[in-house]
Amino acid sequence: MLKVRGLEAGYGAGQVLHGVDLDIGAGEAVSLLGRNGMGKTTTVKAITGLIAARGGRIMLEGAEITRLPAHERARLGLGLVPEGRQIFPNLTVRENLIATARAGRGAEGSGEKWTLERVHELFPELAGRASTAGALLSGGEQQMLAIGRALMTNPRLLILDEATEGLAPMARRRIWEALGEVLDGGMALLIIDKNVHDLLKLASRHYIMEKGRIVWQGSSGALAEDAAARDKYLGV
Repeated sequence: MLKVRGLEAGYGAGQVLHGVDLDIGAGEAVSLLGRNGMGKTTTVKAITGLIAARGGRIMLEGAEITRLPAHERARLGLGLVPEGRQIFPNLTVRENLIATARAGRGAEGSGEKWTLERVHELFPELAGRASTAGALLSGGEQQMLAIGRALMTNPRLLILDEATEGLAPMARRRIWEALGEVLDGGMALLIIDKNVHDLLKLASRHYIMEKGRIVWQGSSGALAEDAAARDKYLGV
């Protein structure tokens, strides 16, 4: 689905990413872990085209997208739930969901497409708030809306940057449950999050970043057993 090789990127004169490699298979959930400031969000921005890559290659379903603008990458099937939600605060829930809606092919191996009705099935909370302005939603509801909005673009790969950050436990649980349903539907996921316990249950493989480089990669079982790596790279 996604192949990244030797990715380099940064801001101004500063280099943040130093040769990042990662892979995501069709229908697979993969996490990108690491402490704050290690390059995770920069990796997401480079993959989605929000910043330009300075080196390396990005391939989506075999097609080179390294130099494509962000909107063309979105059309090819990259969906993003950005850090901080970034919903449209003055639009209603329904307007947020349909503002960027796009017909798609459905997830790999599935004919189902994401529609307003299907998002409401995933998040019934949003159905009851359809006419409410985004700014008036709770944090958990805003995160559900951000995920729903991304799903309405019918992506092949959904990228989530800190999807449960700052949420109450009940809201976090709802998000993880919903992501499990999305994954069961055949969509590939790339997830950045600090909740390692939940990621071990959802994702099949994990990458850990430190100072703009991938320093560890492996399965959920390997990460669960590697306490030294967790303490070294993820401990506070």
